Amino acid sequence: MEYNVMFKIWGIFFLYVLSTQATALTKLEIGFNEGKTIRKAHDDAPANLLWVVQMSDIHISKWTPERGKALRKSLGHALKLIKPSLVWVTGDLTDAKNKDRTATRQDEAEWIEYWDSFQQIADDSGLPIEFFFDMRGNHDKYGVPLFSPLEYFSKYSISGHLNRHNLVQNITILGGDGRKHLFVGMDDAMHIGLRGPSNLFGHPTDASLTELDHQLSQWDHDTSHPVTKIVFGHFPMSFTTSTETGKRPEEIFAKHNISAYVCGHLHTVFGRHLYKHHKLLLPEYNRVGQFWEWEMGDWRVSRMMRIMATDNGHTSFVDVELIPPKDKSDQKFVMPTIILPTFPLNSVTMLQDSTKILPSDPIKVLVFSETPPVWVKARILDGKSRTLNVVEEISMQLVENKSGDNSDGGPYYYQAAWDSAKYADNYASRYWLEIILEEVNGGITISEPRPFSVNGHSGHFRLTWLGYLVMGFRWETLYPFLLWGIVGFILSLLVIPMVFKFQLENRGLHEEWIMSVFRPAPDFRTSIFKVVKVPFWVVLENARNMYIWALLLVYVMYLVFLPWFSGRVLADDFPIGHLSLWGWSVKPSNSTSVNQISGLGVPDIMGIVLPYLYAVLFPLILMLSALSAERAACEYHIAMAGRCSQSGCNLSPWVSVSPPTYETDDVDARLSEEETASVLPSNLEAVSKRRCESQSEGELETLLLDRKIEQQNGYCSLCNRCVRKGLFVGCLAITFLHWRLLSSLLSAYGSTALVTTPLFAWTVPALIVFSIIQTSPIRPISVAGHEN
Repeated sequence: MEYNVMFKIWGIFFLYVLSTQATALTKLEIGFNEGKTIRKAHDDAPANLLWVVQMSDIHISKWTPERGKALRKSLGHALKLIKPSLVWVTGDLTDAKNKDRTATRQDEAEWIEYWDSFQQIADDSGLPIEFFFDMRGNHDKYGVPLFSPLEYFSKYSISGHLNRHNLVQNITILGGDGRKHLFVGMDDAMHIGLRGPSNLFGHPTDASLTELDHQLSQWDHDTSHPVTKIVFGHFPMSFTTSTETGKRPEEIFAKHNISAYVCGHLHTVFGRHLYKHHKLLLPEYNRVGQFWEWEMGDWRVSRMMRIMATDNGHTSFVDVELIPPKDKSDQKFVMPTIILPTFPLNSVTMLQDSTKILPSDPIKVLVFSETPPVWVKARILDGKSRTLNVVEEISMQLVENKSGDNSDGGPYYYQAAWDSAKYADNYASRYWLEIILEEVNGGITISEPRPFSVNGHSGHFRLTWLGYLVMGFRWETLYPFLLWGIVGFILSLLVIPMVFKFQLENRGLHEEWIMSVFRPAPDFRTSIFKVVKVPFWVVLENARNMYIWALLLVYVMYLVFLPWFSGRVLADDFPIGHLSLWGWSVKPSNSTSVNQISGLGVPDIMGIVLPYLYAVLFPLILMLSALSAERAACEYHIAMAGRCSQSGCNLSPWVSVSPPTYETDDVDARLSEEETASVLPSNLEAVSKRRCESQSEGELETLLLDRKIEQQNGYCSLCNRCVRKGLFVGCLAITFLHWRLLSSLLSAYGSTALVTTPLFAWTVPALIVFSIIQTSPIRPISVAGHEN
């Protein structure tokens, strides 16, 4: 009895602790270590120089084994030549996708391969494993709930093995000249790991940004030596959300004047130079803060890595793609000879107006190669005439490292004195620096030309239009405008025409307004007005078809307020989640103390919501309106043809009625008196109506008389309904897009959506079929426009 009481007490205590921890993790109130990690740079490095390596988006996949093989065979040797003081892997360590790349879920085998690979890389490179840092990307959190053993990062990552469990990691590397180089990693992957494609953005919290601020300021009180600050992360700022209270990482970066924020995530899909200069006004400090954001390519496809150097606090970098092997069966990629000028800085990617070149400042460059170059020269190029012309060529001298031995290959540091004053110019991109060297095998390697400014002026960096699309603005801010803008526009397409229709009918102007659409424009001004009037008439005809209009309105209201579909957005053994315009509603833990949470995955769900609203729902409304308008045009055409033939009016371009003419020498073209009588205005409407009704029943018109009527009178050009056939093609395209999006969601979250949310699955094709049936028969109407 006493044991039962004790067990109950301990059980209650355990549930209380578990509930407290669940609430804390749900809110991400995670503690951080206060300790500082400091170590010295390589002894071989010059006192004022330090360089590190960044890699991103490795995507270890058991379905693509060559990716891991290339990593193990190539990276260790490359790092042995580079000899960095730090290697940072910025997210998406594993692929976490099935063989068909349609579903996302964690695979322990991929994580084991990742850990084994970097153990081998550390051994091959000669770098201690402590030199490696890694962090989560969105792929590393796919389908990972709270308190789940699927959190393989803690078990198989480098940071996990070294007990670096905090969301914000930092290390300070002390240079030979006493300068501190503070490197901070920010892990802001979604804390409740929804499956893709609902997991696209970084989600920092107030707690993590507070810790980020704390770690970036840890050396501010020590003014004896300067500090260079660089932050690593996975998500670009354009794909990072604000915290619960609206705080942003950019505010902290600008406050501390970091040199750069470097990240990955976008691969090379949108370009290889996705950079952005951030300049923020800080009212509380009465100054302007600035920093650069440099996204880099991926290892997954491009086999890319970045070498970043700081020379007397000046930060420069070069992105390197390893050379693929000639024999495709060999997975060893070769590191090319790498040239990294460290001074003067690239005037386009340096901090604005921050680095003036003194007469005593030499040209400095790092060379990474298997063997020392035969010679290295610096070329000064003049781009005044929009073509780069060589102005001066300067021989560079090797600076011996402290060890004095580069027999095993590695970095070579060169300097050259020059008269920098000759190249002073207010235009920051007039003069360019190019490094050229000869290798031992006789090959010539030339670096990419970089503009420089002696006066410290910064050049203008321009993104491509595709790069600006992903880096130029915050998608978190743009998403509500894109979402509610299209929702409001769709509702206006339904509501405004209906209100306008009632207003016309109440004033008795409906028939006159409709007929004005068919009348030819007498002047240019009226033609311009008709460009707006005709499209509005199309949606007005949709409002006149009450059944279709009401079904569309109900479906739009359903999409706005109710769940679209349900699926397994977390692990397979978790309850299904429900997606609406307001985000996912899920139960993030199997613990009974954690309730269902709503509003997750915003704005991540934009990859689902926006394509559906813009590419399916909006075209659907236009297409169904066009079906109604096409039938109405044919009805009015038929009704007005006979009347206009009597009155002599012209309804061009749709109606053109003229008396029949015949070629006297064309016997076959002549009509008999009975046939001619049928063309008279008194019988014209009956003939056209018979023809259109027979077509609506699917019968082909083969009568010679009716064909001659069409040819001679130009009458009933709409009633062949060729426009309708074109609209059928559009309906098929919309149906295809709907099912394509639905099938991708079923592959990602399971087939439960077909059963649990049939409205989302079946409404679009059902509406299209219903509308085609509704608009198929031609209704006889009077000349005034009322139905008979």
